[in-house]
Amino acid sequence: MSKHQTDPAPKSENEIADYYDGVKKLEIKGYETGIKKARTALFVTAGLLLLGEIISGSTIDFAFTPLMIGIIVFEVGIFIALALWTKTKPYTAIITGIIIFILLWGASIALLGGKAVYSGIIVKIIIIINLISALKPAKAWEDAKKNS
Repeated sequence: MSKHQTDPAPKSENEIADYYDGVKKLEIKGYETGIKKARTALFVTAGLLLLGEIISGSTIDFAFTPLMIGIIVFEVGIFIALALWTKTKPYTAIITGIIIFILLWGASIALLGGKAVYSGIIVKIIIIINLISALKPAKAWEDAKKNS
């Protein structure tokens, strides 16, 4: 090294930057637990929708026409896609999942009447609670990603 070249940053500044980067990575990893919970809840929602449609269709002797099968696949596919989307945009995927889940619940109430309000209510509430509980870490994860 010649006299005119200087070290770009003293070691103490590099150590501080490295420490800060390490803290950020740990912070992001902490948020990922909540996001994994939401991803799992979205996958479970897809599975429960499929199972619920099959059970309800078979108990009321409903014909599984190609149109009905297409609708079921579409509903289940939405939640699978949202679960996969949590890897890049968890907050948006979770919000969208909550809205779609509630809209589907509302549609079933409109189509089937008051019985649909109480049918599987405990499972529906658990799904909604799991998704809502993942909103805070998902938002924090996205904010941390923006700032890093």
